[in-house]
Formats: sequence, structure tokens, C-alpha cells
Amino acid sequence: MSIRALRLPGDLLPLADMLVETFQYPENPEWSVQADEEEDISREIRSLRRLWPLLRVAQTISKPLRDLFRGFVWEENGRIGAIVIAQRRGATSMWTIGTVGVLPEFRRRGLARQLLTRTIDDIRDRGGTHLVLAVIDRNVPAYSLYTSVGFTHYSSQVEYHRESQNPIDSSPLPAGYQSAPMARFDWRTRFKLARRITPAEITAYAPISEARYRQPLAIRLLAPALDRMQKRVERRIVVRDRGIVVAYGGCRTTRTGKGTSGIWVETDPERPELARPLLGDLTATIASISPTLRIQFSAQTWMPALCEAADALGFEKRLEYHWLGLTL
Repeated sequence: MSIRALRLPGDLLPLADMLVETFQYPENPEWSVQADEEEDISREIRSLRRLWPLLRVAQTISKPLRDLFRGFVWEENGRIGAIVIAQRRGATSMWTIGTVGVLPEFRRRGLARQLLTRTIDDIRDRGGTHLVLAVIDRNVPAYSLYTSVGFTHYSSQVEYHRESQNPIDSSPLPAGYQSAPMARFDWRTRFKLARRITPAEITAYAPISEARYRQPLAIRLLAPALDRMQKRVERRIVVRDRGIVVAYGGCRTTRTGKGTSGIWVETDPERPELARPLLGDLTATIASISPTLRIQFSAQTWMPALCEAADALGFEKRLEYHWLGLTL
């Protein structure tokens, strides 16, 4: 019985089954990992396992990639019973904890707290200054754990889903706006919009910087191989008003016929009229590529027009998450 650092790629395959089992909540089934999401997890882990030799080489020349997966596990009798995984955001000093999981039979032993505090100390030692994570709004035990170690609730987001085959009532952009395809690694467009519209209460815990949005060269080189391996398709669009970026969005799906599709959108809160046509266009686009896959979409609550657009377009609210931040 011991805490040890996450070991990759050796821990990847054991984690696939462990994570699916961990995030099952019989008392709250809407919280649980769904069957199509299991496919997403399995596909991502298999792809990472196959690409790991190339990723290892890339890590030798790209400092941000060395902190792509950090964390600690509780290992008992050769089995991983609990885990915390964190990653650095680009080349910044901001980190995100993406996974805190404990198998049912290992719970109520304080393992999550031990792994979490160990991870926080490790991130601090690596020069981290800001740390964020998300928790389901009604998951009181997890929320209490995070706030007890110093995290503060600074924002929320709503997760929606929609069946692709349902008809979509899309509408064109209002007059005066221009839309155009957006390059996958066009980080400047996303950075400029985020810097202009993100509220101060958000940036206090998730600072906006070029290094957060600019992708390392190694990621840009590896991404096409990962797409081919997963038969993944992406589309991105940017909306401008007289040359000023006012919104952007994208969608991602797979031609395998398994798993889920995803949409992301950011709009200037002062341009609520853009939310519905942009979300509708992306929904129609993704449904035309993968008409059988469930579509997932998350909206930040400080962009209320996106939540209203999701409701109007037939998306169903599944969960609400709270974002918590810690300044180290």
C-alpha cells in the first residue's frame, strides 16, 4: 500500500477500466460515465498508448509536453485504487486537475485528500501559481474536500446533450456579421477574444496569456496522426464584426460510429444575438457528419446567451459544474 507518481505509458491501460468504474453513481445516474463516453475514454487511451513513443521524443524538445500528465496514484496489491491527474496549461504556470477518482471499495479512507495534497505540493514545486478543477454542483463530499484544502468557487458551466438525428431549427447570422472557417491552431483569434471578454473574477484564477493558447509545435505535428488514428473530424468557424472577432466555435466527431460528438462556442456576452445561429450551424454540421452520435455541449454561465440558445435548439441540460480555483 503506497502513494506513487503516475507512470506512463505503463499506467494507461489499467486506468481505462479503473476510470469507468470510478465514475459510476447508482444514486445519481446522470453523473455516471455513459456507454458512448466509455468508448471515447477507451479510444483516447488506446491512441495515446500507440503514440507514446512519438510523444516521448516530443517531450525531450518541448517543455510544456513534459507536464502533459502529472499526478499520483494509490496502489494496493498491484492495483490502482485512487488517482489524481493534473496537467500544465501550455507553457504557463497555470495547471488543471482533470481527474480525481477513487474506486468504491477504496473510499472513506482519505485517499483523495492525500493524493490531492501531494499533487498540489508537486505542482507548487514545479512553479505552478494557479490551479483549477471542476466538480459536479451536487457532489457535496467532493466540493467540501476541495474547499477544505483552499479552493474557491469562481465560475460555473452547464453541460448539455442532444441526439443528432433530431431536427435542428438553425438560423443565419444577423446582418453585418461575417463568418469564415478557422484554422485549427489559430490561437491568436481565441486569445484576442478571451482577453477582451473574460470577466476579472475568472482571470483571477485562470489568467489569459498567449502561452496558454499557443500550442507547442510538437502538438501540431502529432495532432494529424491522432486524428487519423481515431478517424476524427473537426470543423471550426470564426465570426467577425468589421474585422473584430466577436465569436468562434467548433465541433469534433468521429467517423467510427462510436462514442460522442462535441461542440464548443465562445461569444461576446454583449452580442447575444450570435449564440443561437452559431450553435445551430455547428449542430447541423456535426449531425450531417455523424447522424447517430450523441452531441455534447458545455456553456459557461457567464455567457448566458449560450445557455438560452441550447435550450431553444433542443439540447437537454445534463449537469452543472462548478469551477474552483486555488492560488499557490
